[in-house]
Amino acid sequence: MNLYVHTIIAVMVMCTLRVDAQRIVVDPAIAEQAQAAVQKLGIELMKGNFTYSQERMYPRWKRRLAKRVGSMEELEAQLASGDQQRVKMGLIVTSYQAAKPTAFFDVWRAKQVDPITGQVTRDDRGDQTIVSHWLAVVPFTTQIKIPDPQQGGRMRTLEENSYTIAITEKGSGQWYFLTGMKPTIQDLRSLFPSLPMDKNELGLPESSAREIK
Repeated sequence: MNLYVHTIIAVMVMCTLRVDAQRIVVDPAIAEQAQAAVQKLGIELMKGNFTYSQERMYPRWKRRLAKRVGSMEELEAQLASGDQQRVKMGLIVTSYQAAKPTAFFDVWRAKQVDPITGQVTRDDRGDQTIVSHWLAVVPFTTQIKIPDPQQGGRMRTLEENSYTIAITEKGSGQWYFLTGMKPTIQDLRSLFPSLPMDKNELGLPESSAREIK
């Protein structure tokens, strides 16, 4: 086999190899930023501002959900209906505590878009700016109270331990979330194919729920 053919085959093999997202170590200030962003999400829930989580939904995830239900209009209608249902049920978020992130991954590279002009930014040479998107797994504990109509409206307290997937464009300081519907591991890998195949490497805490009596 001559050198040219050998080189072509080597390149083809490299192109088909899976490259896993890098689990990264970030500056403690970035980890605190992710934790604070999720805590802000919880504070808005405690205020009854359920629409905040929709406003901060990761755009690619929102488009994916819209495609599932048929259109962006239908998705927004369903989300609004869910908010109204929570209010009608009398659901109250009484506490929310975000913890330090359990994992960070460099999952996506995309053109940087100026949030004001909507145009792709360019560097000093005129080339389009490409930026990394970081994914953080942020655990949280929350308590909610909800009246039980079968017990004369007695308030029941439920506690949930789970996590939020938070995503930021590196250096932006802006965080978005995979809200609206809790993403499955398949959802995560569909959005970010480079995530590790081994579930344990994702750093996802076990979710649990219980009633506090």
